[in-house]
Amino acid sequence: MKSFYSLLLLSFMITQCFALYDADSKVIKLTKDNFKQLVLDSGEPWLVEFYAPWCGHCKALAPEYNKAAKALDGILKIGALDMTTDGEAGQPYGVNSYPTIKFFGVNKADPIAYEGERKKNAIVDYLLDRAREIALNRLGVEIKPQPANDDSKVVVLTDANFDEQVINSQEAWFVEFYAPWCGHCKQLQPEWNKLSHQADIPIAKVDATAQTELAKRFNVESYPTIYFFPAGNKKDTHKKYEGERNLEALLKYIKEQKPVDGQSIVTDVIQITSDEKLNQICNTLCVLGFLPSDKKEQEDAIQILKKTSLSLTGRANLGWFIGEQFDDFEAELSVIGEGYPQVVAVDFNIKKYFRFKKQLTVDNLNEFVRGVIKKTESGQSFSSLPKLNSQKQDL
Repeated sequence: MKSFYSLLLLSFMITQCFALYDADSKVIKLTKDNFKQLVLDSGEPWLVEFYAPWCGHCKALAPEYNKAAKALDGILKIGALDMTTDGEAGQPYGVNSYPTIKFFGVNKADPIAYEGERKKNAIVDYLLDRAREIALNRLGVEIKPQPANDDSKVVVLTDANFDEQVINSQEAWFVEFYAPWCGHCKQLQPEWNKLSHQADIPIAKVDATAQTELAKRFNVESYPTIYFFPAGNKKDTHKKYEGERNLEALLKYIKEQKPVDGQSIVTDVIQITSDEKLNQICNTLCVLGFLPSDKKEQEDAIQILKKTSLSLTGRANLGWFIGEQFDDFEAELSVIGEGYPQVVAVDFNIKKYFRFKKQLTVDNLNEFVRGVIKKTESGQSFSSLPKLNSQKQDL
C-alpha cells in the first residue's frame, strides 16, 4: 500500500513538474472535451497554443504567454492545449511541431498561424491588431494597407488592384505576402526595399491580414510567402520562392527566371517595316526607336538598343524605325517635330505610350524602361494606332 501511495505521489509530482500553466494562470486550459464549446462554438476570438509539456521551446514561451494572458484578461481569450493528453482537438490544425500557435478569428474553421516573436509585448500587439480588424470589419470599414516606406519603391498591392497591376501585365513581378506583426517579415523588409531599387522588375507586397481575398486565392498560410510571377501569361504560372531572403539571392533568382513557355520574346533588335513586324515586337511591352536616316548615327543608336535589350529579355522587346517613314504612326506617339533619335515605350495591354526624354545611352534607357515597368513613369493614353501597311513608305 505504501508503494502505491509513493507511486501516486511521484506521478502527481511529475505532472506538476511538466505543467506549464498552473491554476492561477490566466491562460485557459483547453482539452478535447471543452475545445469545441469554448473555442469553435463561441463568437469570441481566441489565441491557442498547442504544446507538449516536455518541449523546451514551450517552456521558454510559458512565462511570456502567461504575462500576455494576464494583460489581456477580460479583453481577449488566450488558451493552451496539451497535445500529449488532448491531441485529438489539435489534429485538424496541422500541428506538426511545438509550440504551434493559432489565432481563431472570424473563420474558426481556418485559423491563422501566429509566427511573430514569442514575447509578451509582441503577442499583445498582435491580438490587439486582430481585435481592431474584427471590430472594423463588423462596422463595414475597409482596412487599407500601410503605404510603402519613403525609402522604398515597393508597390503596394490590394484585393482591388492586384489583377490590373500583376495578372493583366506582361512583365514579371516579385510579390511578398506579409503580416505587419511577423518577425520574419520585419527582417526581410530592408532587403525587400533594396531589391525594389535594384531589380529590373516590379517588386511588390501584400498585407495578407488585410487583403484576405488574395491571401486565400494564393494559399498564404505562413509569413512571409513570396511568389514570382513570370513575364507573359500569368494564369497559374506563379512560383513560390523558397531561397535565401537576402538581396544577393533575390537578385540572382530574378535573373535566372525565364518567360513562360509559349511567350514570344524577341532577343534581337529588328527594323520594323510592317504591321506584322510591329505585332511581333509588341506582343509584350515594346520599346521603339525612331532613328535618323544617316547610317553612322543610325548604327550608333542601334548598338545602344542592342546592349539594352540584353538586360530586358523577358520584360520588354525592342525594335526600330527609320524616322519620317510612318508619319501618322509617329504623330500618334508625339514623335514628329523633335528630330531623331527618339524612343517611345508602348504597352498595348493598357493602351499607353511613354516618351523617353534623356540622352540616348544604355544606362539612361535601362532606367527609363525600369520606370515604365514599375509604373513610376507617366504615360499618355491612346485608343488605337494607325496601321503601318496603309501608310506611304519610302524604304
